[in-house]
Amino acid sequence: MAEPFLGEFIQVSTTEHFAIAHEAGANYVPGAGKTLEQAYTQFYGTFSRAGFELTRSTDPFVWVCFSQQSQFNAYAMHVEGTDLSWLDGYYSTLTNRVAVVEPSPRVSEQDKTTASSGPDRWASSTATRRRREDVLPMSGDTSQVDVARLTHELAHQLAFNSGLQKRGVLYPFWVSEGLATNFEFEGPMGSGFEKRTTARRDCLVKARAAGELVPLAQFVVQTSVPSNAAQSRRYYAQAWAFFQYLLTERSEGLRGYLHQVATLPPGRRTAKVLRREFTDAFGLPEDLESSWSTFLDRQARLASASDDSASPADDK
Repeated sequence: MAEPFLGEFIQVSTTEHFAIAHEAGANYVPGAGKTLEQAYTQFYGTFSRAGFELTRSTDPFVWVCFSQQSQFNAYAMHVEGTDLSWLDGYYSTLTNRVAVVEPSPRVSEQDKTTASSGPDRWASSTATRRRREDVLPMSGDTSQVDVARLTHELAHQLAFNSGLQKRGVLYPFWVSEGLATNFEFEGPMGSGFEKRTTARRDCLVKARAAGELVPLAQFVVQTSVPSNAAQSRRYYAQAWAFFQYLLTERSEGLRGYLHQVATLPPGRRTAKVLRREFTDAFGLPEDLESSWSTFLDRQARLASASDDSASPADDK
């Protein structure tokens, strides 16, 4: 990596599709590489089954891993020109890299949904060529890595390198973060969405029960989330559900929408323009509320079934 700022102890390990810059001797690298390759396959498989025709980069996707939060903070300030110290990982549309603190500061599943020092612990910021010799073997223990965090940031990176999204173009929140949250995995990667993160679904169901979901007419044009951590988590959960709803039930409209937005020039657009773009692809957001509500009912049933299966059997 021809970037002195990364430090003299940086090594680069490669897999089929990734170049991972890391501290010498880092034992998490095989597991991280295996996770990224599996998620890469899941990403392309999911969108292919939904009828999308995606491009594939011939260059490796670059990841920069730091062992200390202070190193990560200094890197982000140097490269992005902004303080990202409340994150431990992000994808940058500026550099097309993912930077992470790895191994991640480990948190419990409860912490992922009930605590955050920033809007969302998986939030993201707005490569070098490498020879493929010394390819990293696809083996190793993935328990050393935060799978959900890695797969979320990878989804951002792949979306902007596959034709789904275009760097520099403004996207509503539900597009970028809805897409990425749908590719968070908690463990072994199954082919269905029900095999993916349950934390977002649980938050969604609770928010809906409390009447805290945002009406679609407002939600589809939002480009940011509140700074309040609890509100932010609800927005992420709603984005997770809404993108999945459109991908599984309005895939033709979603294909057309993403294709059209990717042809736009860089820059911001007004809420009025964002609403028109959405309406052209899907119809009035108000007219989707009924089918959206049916989709939410299904998520509630899945959450309930998951809770029942996790409960110990009653003593006979």
